[in-house]
Amino acid sequence: MRNTPGMIRAYIPRYRQVEGEGGRSHYVYVLEVCYVGRVHKIEKRYSAFHSLYKELRKVYPTSEFPPKRLRNTTPKVLETRRAGLELWLHTTLLLQATPPALLAFLQVHNYQPPHQECDDSGYEGSPSHQPVLVYPRDPYLTTHNDTTPTLTSSVTKGVLTALYDQNFRMPS
Repeated sequence: MRNTPGMIRAYIPRYRQVEGEGGRSHYVYVLEVCYVGRVHKIEKRYSAFHSLYKELRKVYPTSEFPPKRLRNTTPKVLETRRAGLELWLHTTLLLQATPPALLAFLQVHNYQPPHQECDDSGYEGSPSHQPVLVYPRDPYLTTHNDTTPTLTSSVTKGVLTALYDQNFRMPS
């Protein structure tokens, strides 16, 4: 997925255990939020994600949310929860009108939604701006005086060979 103007991307690469008050520990999830070419990191507890989920599901169609109760806190179970939270976050970010509560949760300020004509709607195969190679004259047309191979014909042959067939031969 390319980063278009106004697009927010968020990842939860890891979680960590934090010692709380009274010697009780809990886990926080480290979020990396990418917006307008900048990345900031924040930490959120599961309860903050769950509160956001409860608020959003009243107004928006939301995807499945990881269960609140854990059987145990083995790395496998915690990793499953982390992956589930990240998946839920990714699908929530795809909502057409980004919810203000989600922007506040991710600490994104001055949000400018992407223009509809610039939005690639998540399609990864859509074309992007690329530089264009321009020849001073058509490389397929040669004049009768032009008998020596030129750089343009070498480039054309290389491109055509790579795209089509290793046995391709340029017409003489």
